[in-house]
Amino acid sequence: MTKFLIGLAAFLIAFHFGMRYMLTYQLTDEDVRAVLFGVVPLSVRKYRFITEVHVASFFEGDFITLAWRVPNRLITAQVVTIFSKGSESLFFGSVLYTPDDPEGFARELRRRVFQQTGRLPLGS
Repeated sequence: MTKFLIGLAAFLIAFHFGMRYMLTYQLTDEDVRAVLFGVVPLSVRKYRFITEVHVASFFEGDFITLAWRVPNRLITAQVVTIFSKGSESLFFGSVLYTPDDPEGFARELRRRVFQQTGRLPLGS
């Protein structure tokens, strides 16, 4: 039993500190994406479909029921939730990211959505 608990603790620590290097968030000219190992996109949201960008506490973000969660850390103070409409959000209308600087990430994302579409997404 103790070997299991030690293994579980080691896994959780490695996940918490290692995933931020394996899973990154990229703002491109046309979309925002979560990319594994720098090449495998796990989540792609085109700017033209983004309707809202919210920054919330970790616990508030946990209560968004149908959000596609793409975290690169286990515990963080704030999360960024991106709401989309259109064909790319058929099953999950929202996606939850955990960037290093949530406020700065959301601000830059809103700026890029406005630059692409001419409308400012709702947000907090």
